[in-house]
Amino acid sequence: LFTLNMVDSWGDGWSGAEWTWTEDSTNSDADTGTLDNGASGTAPLCGVGCYTLSVGVGDYPSEVSWTIVKDDTGREEASGGAGESATVCSTAQPSPLPTTSPPTTTASPTREGVNTFSELKKAITTGSNAQINVVDNIVFDEAITISAAVNLTIRSSVGAVLIGGDIGAVDGGLFHIKDASDVTFTGLGFKSGSASNFGGCLFVTGSSNVEVDDADFLECIAYRGGGMYLEDSSATVSGTSYTSCSAGEYGGGMALYDSSATVSGTSYTSCSADNSGGGMALY
Repeated sequence: LFTLNMVDSWGDGWSGAEWTWTEDSTNSDADTGTLDNGASGTAPLCGVGCYTLSVGVGDYPSEVSWTIVKDDTGREEASGGAGESATVCSTAQPSPLPTTSPPTTTASPTREGVNTFSELKKAITTGSNAQINVVDNIVFDEAITISAAVNLTIRSSVGAVLIGGDIGAVDGGLFHIKDASDVTFTGLGFKSGSASNFGGCLFVTGSSNVEVDDADFLECIAYRGGGMYLEDSSATVSGTSYTSCSAGEYGGGMALYDSSATVSGTSYTSCSADNSGGGMALY
C-alpha cells in the first residue's frame, strides 16, 4: 500500500540506522529494514489500518532522509530523517457510523542531530544547502574549513557549545570560512576558540558571508579578532554576546579588514585588545 523511499546524502547507506514498521492497533512490529549501501533505495510497507514508521539514529544521522509514498495515488504521505517517526493510515479511522472521510495522515517528528566532532565535520562536508542541528556540546579536535558552501546552516535547538582550545589553529580556531561561502550560525555557543593569527573562533575570508544569530562567544583569543575576524567579507550579527574575548592587537570581540558588518542587539563584556578595539576594530 505504501513505498518507503530511503536516501543517504553521503552515498554509503544508513550506517546503522534501521527503520521499523509498527501496527498501531497491536503495537507489534510488522517489518524492519535499512539502507544497506548506496545513496538511495526503496522498501514496500504493507498493511491495512494505521502504522507508524520509526527510523533510528545510526552513526551519521545528518545523512539520513526518507519519504513515504502511497502507491495508488503517488502522493507523499510523510517525510523525515534519522530519529523521526510518522504515522500513516491506509483507511479512515474506525467509526461507529459509516464514513466517507478521506484517508488521514499524521506525523510527529522528533529530530535528533549531531553530537560528536566527527559527525559535525562529516555533515559540513555535504556543503551547500545542508541544515545541521547540534544537540550536545562538542569539543573540537581541529579547526574545520568551510569552502564554497552555499546556504549552509549550523544551529542548535538546545544551546550547544562548540569548544576549542590549543589545537594549533593559525587562522580560525574553530571555523575557517572561505571561497564565497554563505554560512549561518544560530543558537550556538563558541568557547575557548584560539588562533595564533586571525579569528579565535571564526575566520571569514574570500568574499564570504556569515550570519550569526543568538550566539555566545566566551573566552576566545587571537592576535586579531578574538571572537571573529573578517577579511574581504561580510557579516550580520544579532542577539549575540562576546564575553572575555581578547586580541593581541586589534578587536577583542570582532575585527574587520576591508569588510562590512551589520550588528544589532549585541554586547561586548570584559573584552580587550592590546592595541585598539576591545569590542570591535575596523581597519
